[in-house]
Amino acid sequence: MAVERRWIFLVTVLVFLIGSTIYALRQPLEFETSALVRIKTPPLPHEFAVHLRWGEDFWRSPDLAVEVAKKIRISEEPEERWPVVSWLYTNLKIKETDGLVTLTLRGGFGQRAVRDTLAAYIDEAAKKMKSDVRSTIESESARLSALRQALEDHRQQVLQALTARVDERKALLQSQKETIEKELQEFLKSRIAQMRIGEQGATIESWYYRNYVESLLRRLEEIERELDLLQSKGIAAVEGEYQRILALEERIESIAQAQVEAQQVLMSWEPVEVITPAQLPQGPVGPDRAQTILWGTGIGILLGLLVALFSPRRREPSKP
Repeated sequence: MAVERRWIFLVTVLVFLIGSTIYALRQPLEFETSALVRIKTPPLPHEFAVHLRWGEDFWRSPDLAVEVAKKIRISEEPEERWPVVSWLYTNLKIKETDGLVTLTLRGGFGQRAVRDTLAAYIDEAAKKMKSDVRSTIESESARLSALRQALEDHRQQVLQALTARVDERKALLQSQKETIEKELQEFLKSRIAQMRIGEQGATIESWYYRNYVESLLRRLEEIERELDLLQSKGIAAVEGEYQRILALEERIESIAQAQVEAQQVLMSWEPVEVITPAQLPQGPVGPDRAQTILWGTGIGILLGLLVALFSPRRREPSKP
């Protein structure tokens, strides 16, 4: 009976040993490569209220992995790209430190395939970053264009209101000037008034007429001075409102300049600086075949013991 159990144990261990050895030998060699890149944030004008961040979620984007799978031509069928996407998601290691990103890729493809895949991944990431920034700039430009139009409409309203106010003031001053001139002419036409103004005696009546004429002349001078100012400076004569218009014009010009600068940044900006490119792996880093065989053997020993201990005993035939 003991011999029988021993054979059960040995056969079980042998089966698992052979199976784990075959499995370990059939596993493809794994190669690993890494690259170090720096992510450069685009220097957009402050008018563009955007916050750009490309963290681990970006690098693990399924869309990015699909584009890489297309580029390295693993398969032309969309449904067969998902194993590649899964491989990239599982085996791509990302480490961020002070604006530097270390990308490490390990896979059971050839040395060149692993290197080329990581290089393609970085290229596609740079394209996607640029596309994201382009979309952001377009949406922000649309917002700023609407704001600029609103500011321009407001500026026109303020300008029209101020122009109407200045014209109204000029018309009022002109009317007052004509009234005073007419009043002076009528007053001075009166001979009695001329005599009384010219009297040498300091009577109350003569003093009153003299002061009255002088006050009209002073008021006329003030009106003419203000009219000259309005004629020469126009709306600029109203400093407070005019400064408001200038501030609106400056803001509108600032927005227009920011939109131009953003487009220039998009044309010249390179999102990724490759400090250390992906290198051709020098040798395989996996799989650990010895460990696989040891695990298989260990499982075989454990299972063999259990089978040997709990196998049903065979009854021996009774002797007559």
